Amino acid sequence: MEELLGAWGVGVGDVRVVGEGTNNASYFVGDEFVLRVHRNSAAPDYEHAVLRALGGLSFAVPVPLVAEDGSTVVRRVVGGEMVTASLSRRIPGEHPRRGDVVRAEFCGDALAELDEALVELDPATLPPRHVWDGDLTKVHPRVADLDELVASLEGAERREQVARIFAVVQPARDLPQSIIHADFGPTNVLMEGTRVTAILDFEAAGPGYRAMDLAAGLWSFGHHAWPGATDAFRHGYLARLPLTDAEQHAVPDLQLLREATSLTHWYGRHLEGLTTAADITARADRLLELERGLQNDARES
Repeated sequence: MEELLGAWGVGVGDVRVVGEGTNNASYFVGDEFVLRVHRNSAAPDYEHAVLRALGGLSFAVPVPLVAEDGSTVVRRVVGGEMVTASLSRRIPGEHPRRGDVVRAEFCGDALAELDEALVELDPATLPPRHVWDGDLTKVHPRVADLDELVASLEGAERREQVARIFAVVQPARDLPQSIIHADFGPTNVLMEGTRVTAILDFEAAGPGYRAMDLAAGLWSFGHHAWPGATDAFRHGYLARLPLTDAEQHAVPDLQLLREATSLTHWYGRHLEGLTTAADITARADRLLELERGLQNDARES
């Protein structure tokens, strides 16, 4: 860690692992900083530009600190491997628990506040960002054939159900688009009591359907297993940022699209040797669980 932290003039001191994410790892450096090691091939230039452009929020975001060379991204050889890292100040708080009704509403409000700020950003002032058009065969460079993905799954019933969802999920919609967070969930929020202190992890941020943030939050904070938390999150979000009727009607389809995209991405990672077959099965089952929950919600409404 000394090779990395020295770029910011920060001593190693007490370094502790915060957590291992899908695409990065984070470490507390003493009680003041968080070191993030990025494992994607692309540098987090867009993410950093968005974070540095945001301001005036009631909560913090992990603004990257500028290293001594003037960059927010540092590349060093550590243990014979090229490592990409960034540093930000530690923000106090703890992650909310999925299903917590009270905190879900405050989190919904915070996401709406963030989306209000993101829509004000000028894309022309940000680095270029690839815009995905919703085609599942363009999610991961290793996955151009969805039939191959389906065939890799265990169990004829599971394969049939996933293939059916892939065939009907429709991304092309005339819905408002803006810059969105795109990965809002309890692990990317910090709170003290009922106050949101920070929203984290803008790695997936970029142009997308505005309603996708609400769709992701509903699934991550509650959904059918915790209907009270789902309703609370929805109320918190829509009370601050009312979406159109068309957007709200599209939320279930956007949730399915998001999970189908996740399954496709993870299968690509599996082909690269980064995930196991069990991980792919779990992602497929999560997609099917979501569909069952949405069907139950539709019958009860």
